Amino acid sequence: MKVRSGLPGIRKALYYVMALMLIIWLTLIANVILFVVIAIRYHQETPEYVLGGEVMEALTLTENGYELSVPMQTTLTQMRQWAMLLNEDGEVIWSYRKPVEVKESYTRSEIARMSKWYLEDYPVYLRVWDDQIMVVGIPKHSMWKYNVQCPTPWIDYIKNIWIWIVLFDFSLVLISAFFFTRKWSKNREQVRIEWISGISHDIRTPLSMVMGYSDALQNSENLSVEEKRQMEVIRHQSIVMKELVEDLNLTSRLEYSMQALRVEKLRPAAVLREVAAAFLSDVSEKEADIDMVVSGQAEEIWTEADRQLLIRAFRNLLNNSMQHGEQQETTVIALRMWKERRWCCISFADNGVGYSQELLNQLHSRKKKKIVQNIGGLNIVQKIVLAHGGKIRFENNKHGGSFCEIRLRAYSMKSK
Repeated sequence: MKVRSGLPGIRKALYYVMALMLIIWLTLIANVILFVVIAIRYHQETPEYVLGGEVMEALTLTENGYELSVPMQTTLTQMRQWAMLLNEDGEVIWSYRKPVEVKESYTRSEIARMSKWYLEDYPVYLRVWDDQIMVVGIPKHSMWKYNVQCPTPWIDYIKNIWIWIVLFDFSLVLISAFFFTRKWSKNREQVRIEWISGISHDIRTPLSMVMGYSDALQNSENLSVEEKRQMEVIRHQSIVMKELVEDLNLTSRLEYSMQALRVEKLRPAAVLREVAAAFLSDVSEKEADIDMVVSGQAEEIWTEADRQLLIRAFRNLLNNSMQHGEQQETTVIALRMWKERRWCCISFADNGVGYSQELLNQLHSRKKKKIVQNIGGLNIVQKIVLAHGGKIRFENNKHGGSFCEIRLRAYSMKSK
C-alpha cells in the first residue's frame, strides 16, 4: 500500500505559480501606464522658455545701440525671463530686465561655469553668436540644471539589463509578499482545522454514549414496541450526526490537501458491488432498488485509489439519492460501469426530482461560496474524486432524476 498526498496540493501550487506570474505582468503593465502618465505630466509641467537663439533673432543693431522687438519684450516679461549680450571680452553690451545682482562683466572661467550651472542662482542658457554670447536667464528655482555624465559602455550595459533589473525587483517583492501571505494563510487554516478537530473530538464522546445507551434500551424487554422504535430513531440520528462530524473533518482535510491517500490496487467493480450490497441491507425492498450493470471490459480493470475514501464517495451518492430524491415510490438507482479508453467510468442515476439549479451551479463553480443545503455529501464526493486525479460531472436526467458520472484512471489486469 502506498501513501500519497492528494492532487489538490499540486493544483494549489500551480495556482500560486500562475497567480504570481499574472501579478508580475499586471505590475509591469501598471508601471508602464504610470510611466506614460508621468511623462504626460512632465510635458504639462515643463514651460516653453525663450532661448538665446530666439532673442538674437529679435535683437537689431541700430545707430543708438541694440534694440529688442516689442513682441519679444512682451514674451520675456510674461515668462519672467531676462537676457544680456556679452562681447568677446565678457562685458555686458546690452541687457533686458537684467537683475541687479548680475554683474556687468565676466571672465572666461565664469562664463564656462555659468554655461554648466547657474548664475547667481538663476538657471541660464548661453548661445554663441559670432564673437558674442547671448545669455538668457529664467526665474530662480524653476529648473533643475546639472550636467550628468556617464561612460558610453556603461550606458549600453544598462540598456541591455534594465528590463531584467526591473523583473528581478518585481519578482523579489512579489515572492516575498507571496511567502508571508502563504505562511499567514497556512497558519490561519491550521488553526481552523485544529478547531474543527477539537470540536469533533468533543462531540464524539457524548455521541458514543447516546448510541450505546439507545442500543441497550432498544434491546430491553421493559420497553414497548413504540418506545423501541423511538430508540431506533435516536440511534439512527446519532449515527447521522457522527457521519456529519466525520464529513466536516474530511472536507477540511481534502480542501487543504492534508488528507493523505492510502493508495492501493483495487477493482472498482468489486468495491461498487460491496457498497451496493451494504446499502441494500440497510433498507427494505420497498424503499430502494438498485439496477447494476458492469460491462465485460470493466470487470477486468483496476485502479489505484484509497479504498475507504472510494467507498465513502459511492455510499454518499447512494444516500443522497435515498434521502434527497423526494420520490413518491421506491427509489430506483441505476449503476453503470464501463471502460472508455484509459478511464473507468461509473454513473449513478435515480428516479428522484433531480438536482436544483442552485445546487448544480454550486457543484460546477470553482469559486468558494456559501454551501447551499444538501450539498455536503456531494461536495465530499467531488473532493474525493478530484484528490484521486479523476473527473466528476453532476447533471439531471432528461426524463427526471439526478445523474452523476465519475471517471477514474483505469489499468488493464493483463498489463500487470
